[in-house]
Amino acid sequence: MIEAVDVVGVGMITTDYLYRVPRLPTFGASLRASAYSRACGGPAATAMACLARLGVSTRFIGKTGNDGEGDFVCGELLRFGVDVSPLLRGDGASRVATVLVDERSGERGFLSWPESFQPLTGADLRREDFTGAQVVLIDDADSAGLQAAQWARQAGAAVVFDGTWQNDHLEEFLPLVDHAIVSEFFARRWLPDIDVDEILQRLIDMGADTAVLTLGERGCVSLQEGVRVDCPAFDTQVVDTTGAGDAFHGGYVAALLEGMDLPSRLRFAAATAALNCRFLGGQHGLPTRDEVDILL
Repeated sequence: MIEAVDVVGVGMITTDYLYRVPRLPTFGASLRASAYSRACGGPAATAMACLARLGVSTRFIGKTGNDGEGDFVCGELLRFGVDVSPLLRGDGASRVATVLVDERSGERGFLSWPESFQPLTGADLRREDFTGAQVVLIDDADSAGLQAAQWARQAGAAVVFDGTWQNDHLEEFLPLVDHAIVSEFFARRWLPDIDVDEILQRLIDMGADTAVLTLGERGCVSLQEGVRVDCPAFDTQVVDTTGAGDAFHGGYVAALLEGMDLPSRLRFAAATAALNCRFLGGQHGLPTRDEVDILL
């Protein structure tokens, strides 16, 4: 019998190779990094690690390769206490990314290489892995995300969407979402010609109870029951912004489970995201609950 957890995450998982650099390299020249790190990445995967670090029981459902990179990411999630029993291992190479992080700002750019096997689909999921979950967090509106959202709604779990990529199933997926938390990058690609308030209203009109737009160092804005709530970012030392949005999602879900109101949820999520920027690597700075409480 599969043990129930508080939160189930469904989505991508990757190995990140991160280099802290003073500038971008140029062709025909070499550049020495001031710091290097290897980390597990992926929006839902990092959110599950974040929640586990905050004391919430979590499970991650995704697909990685049957190689050393797959062993590494499995081991990293296990180290945080995430249940990875449903994590599938494809016959091939895992997804990897090279991340160049600006020494001055902590902003980053990605070079990614996809997995060499078929990605996770709805047919790969097992309904019993979702049994008893209070929240299901999904990072893509693909067939796996759509199936997960349908099962979550049927079971009475809240569906949280980490809006990172556009997808052909988006119009079908969004009506199943309770909390749509999307990045500015996602929003500008999805709806390039409308303003912040219109983006939030569009998410509400498509079915979400709560819509949140994350704006990086400018904080975030949200809409719930016709009321807009703004939350500034915390002013903390930034080494690397990789995984900040994923940590925001983790913090938001932790606060949601505790019954916090929307302004408190956003502030808790913003604090969690800020603290995760202290170290190089999207999962290396994930804070404990005590650390978040101290910042708050």
